[in-house]
Amino acid sequence: MSDAKPLATPAAASVTAAAAAGAATPLLTPRRSAERSRQYLNSRNITTLRPQISRTNTEPITSSPLSIVKRQDTLRSPTPPRGRTSTNKPSAEAPRRGLVSSDHLAATTVLDTYTPQRTSKLDFWTLLPYYVPCALWIPSYTLTAFVGDFFAGLSLASFQIPLSMSYAHALAHVPTVSGLFGLAICPIIYAVFGSVPQMIVGPESAISLIVGQSVEPMLLHNPNINPLDIAVVISSISGAILLGFGIGRFGFLDNILSSALLRGFILGVGVAMIVNSLVSELGLNKFLTADPAKHYHSPFDKLVFLLENRGNVHVLTAAISLVAFLLLVYFKIVKKQLIGAGFKKAIFFPEILSVVLLSVGLSTYFDWEKSHVAIVGKIQQLSFEMRMPFTGERMALTRELFSVSFTVAMLGFFESTTASKSLGSTYNLPISSNRELVALGAINIFGSAFAGLPCFGGYGRSKINAMSGATTVVSGLVMGCVTLFTISYLLPYIENLPTCILSVITTIVGFSLLEEAPHDIAFHWLARGWGELVTFAITVSATIFYSVEAGIALGLGYSLIRVIKHSTKSRIQILVRIPDSDTFVNADEPLADEMDTVLVDAVMEEIAGCLIIKVPEPLTFTNANDLKTRLGRVDLYGSTRIHPAAPRTRSEEMTRYVVFDLHGMTNLDSSAAQILKEIIAAYRKRGIHVFFTRVPATQHVRIRLRDSGIMAMTERHYVETDTGITCLHYFNELNDALMVVDQMEGMDNFSEY
Repeated sequence: MSDAKPLATPAAASVTAAAAAGAATPLLTPRRSAERSRQYLNSRNITTLRPQISRTNTEPITSSPLSIVKRQDTLRSPTPPRGRTSTNKPSAEAPRRGLVSSDHLAATTVLDTYTPQRTSKLDFWTLLPYYVPCALWIPSYTLTAFVGDFFAGLSLASFQIPLSMSYAHALAHVPTVSGLFGLAICPIIYAVFGSVPQMIVGPESAISLIVGQSVEPMLLHNPNINPLDIAVVISSISGAILLGFGIGRFGFLDNILSSALLRGFILGVGVAMIVNSLVSELGLNKFLTADPAKHYHSPFDKLVFLLENRGNVHVLTAAISLVAFLLLVYFKIVKKQLIGAGFKKAIFFPEILSVVLLSVGLSTYFDWEKSHVAIVGKIQQLSFEMRMPFTGERMALTRELFSVSFTVAMLGFFESTTASKSLGSTYNLPISSNRELVALGAINIFGSAFAGLPCFGGYGRSKINAMSGATTVVSGLVMGCVTLFTISYLLPYIENLPTCILSVITTIVGFSLLEEAPHDIAFHWLARGWGELVTFAITVSATIFYSVEAGIALGLGYSLIRVIKHSTKSRIQILVRIPDSDTFVNADEPLADEMDTVLVDAVMEEIAGCLIIKVPEPLTFTNANDLKTRLGRVDLYGSTRIHPAAPRTRSEEMTRYVVFDLHGMTNLDSSAAQILKEIIAAYRKRGIHVFFTRVPATQHVRIRLRDSGIMAMTERHYVETDTGITCLHYFNELNDALMVVDQMEGMDNFSEY
C-alpha cells in the first residue's frame, strides 16, 4: 500500500508549512502490515507520535491541530480465561474487547475468546448453606469425624470449664455460673451459624476484664444491683451490635486495627490480669473493699493497694497460690517438651483440671475454710429459663452500659477475626468476616438470655481444638453439652475449691498474653516503626494506669488519626528523565542503582518549561486539597520538599506546560473533581497548556472528567483514521505528550524567529 498523502485541509497545510520552515514535523503514518510497520519504525530517524487510539472521547475539529497522525491498523484482542492460550489467527467476527496495536499484536500470542460468567438469581437451597453453614457439613458428616470431634470436645471442656469459672469470678466479678452458661450456650449456637470449623467460642479474658471493670464500681455505689443483670445487658447489646454490623456487611472494620494496637492491648490486659489476680492470691479481698472512701479500679491503683497492704497477706492462701502456680508452670513445660519429642498425645493431658481436682481434694481433706481460706462455696443454681434483656431493672442499665457494650462488641470481633484469619491461613479455609459478625451476634444474644458472659472466638483454644483432631464445629457442641452437664450435676462437688486457684489460672493466662510482646517490640524497633511503637505505648499505658476501655479507646483513636493523616496526604511526584533514556523517575527521591545496596543521588534532566506531575493514587475529598497545596509549592520551588518559608526559586515564566500522568488515579469523586478543575482553570488563566496522559480506562473516572468540564480544558491532539480526523483529549503515553510539547515549542520558536 502506498504512503498516505498529506491532508488537503487548512490545518494540515499549516503543519506542512511549519515543517517546510524547519519546525518539528508531525508524521503522517501509512497503514502497513505488522512486520513492515516494525521495520519502518526501527529505521526512522525522526520523532513520531504513535498513540494507541480508543474510539471514546471524540469530537469534530474546531481549531488548528497540534499534531496529526494517521493511526495504524488495530485489532481488539479477546480476553482469555486463565491458563488458556491459542495460536489461532484472529477473525473479523472475534469478540472485541481491548485495543492492541498491530505491531504489538504480531509479537504476541492471540488468545481464545472468553465470556465472563455473571451470577444469576440463586434459589433458596443454594443460598441456605451460605447463611446457615451447618447445612453445608451436616449431609456429609461421618462417624469418623464425630469420634475426633467428640474427644476434642472433652479435652477442651477439661480446661475451659475451670477457666470460665476463673474469668467469671476473678475478672468479671459475677457468679461463676455466668461463665459456665456462656461456655455452654454459645458454642451450641455457633455450631449452627459459625463458618470456621475449628473455631471455639467462649468467655475471653480481656472481655471478662472489661465486664468486671463495669461491675465493680456499679456494685460499690449500689450493692442492690444484681451482677447477672449487668452481664445480661452487656451481652445482649454487644450481640445486637454485631448482628446489625453483620447484616449491614461491616466486616471490613477488621482492617482498621493494626497489629501494634492489638498487641499493646493484649499486653495491657495481661498485666491487668496478673495484678488483679494477686489480690485474691494473697488473700486481700476483704481489705480491698474495707474502706468505701478509697477506690482501686485500675491495675496501677491495685498495685499501689498491694504495696500498702503487704503486711496483711494471708500466708496459707499465698502458699496455696504459689504451689498451684508452680505446678501449672511445671506441667506446661513438661507437656511442651513431650509434644516436641514426638509424644503428640500429651496435648490431651488436662493440667488445669488436674490442679483444680487436687485443690478440691486437699481443701476438703484439710478443711481450709476453717483456716480462713476463701472457697467458692455453694454455687447459685440458675434455672434454664429465658431472661429478657430489655425489661424491668435491666432496661434502666442500658444507657449506662451501652459504651461498654460497644467496646466489648468491637474488641470481641477483632479478637475473633484475628483467630479466624489465623485458622484460615493455617488450614486454608475461606473466611467471611460478615458471616462471622452474624454468628457472633447470634451467640451473644442467645447467651444473654441465660445470663452468660459475652463470648467470642479465641485462637489459643481453637488451635488446641484443631490439634486434638477436631474437623467441624461439633467439638464445640460437645464442649457445650459437657458444660451443661456440669452445671446440672457436678457443681456441688467443687464447692470447696479455693478461689485463689481460679485466680492462679487467670495469672497463667495473663503470662501467656505477654509472651509475644517482646518479639513484636524488638521487630518494630529494628524496622524503625515508630508509629507502631507509639500506638503500642499509648494502649499499654492507658490500660494499666486508667482502664481497659481507655486503653482501647486511646489506641484506636491514635490509629484512626494515623489513617486519616495518611489518607489526606497527597503523594504527587515531580517526574524528571534519567539522562540518555526515556525513563522518568520521581525528582524528590534518590535514584536506586540496581548494582548498589544503597540509594544514590543522580543528575536528572528536566524538560525545559514543562512540569510533569504524576498522580499515583485515587483523588477524593480527603487528599484533593493537599494536592492543590503541593502543586502550588511545586510551582514555586520545583519540589514538594522545600519548606514554604523558603524564597521562591522558580519564576512564573519557567512553567509553560504541565503534563499530568494520571495512571494511578483509579477513582475521582465529585469534590476532588471540583478542586482539580480549579487547578486547571488557574493554569489556563496564566497561559499554561495542560496535558493529561495515561488516564485510567475506568468508565466512571472518564465520565466524571467529561461531565465536570475538565476534559474540555485539556490540550487536544488529532489523529487521522480511515473515517477522517479524530480529536483526542488524552495521551496514552507520557512520551507522546512530550513530543507534542516539543512540536509546540518548535512552532513558537519559529513564529518568534
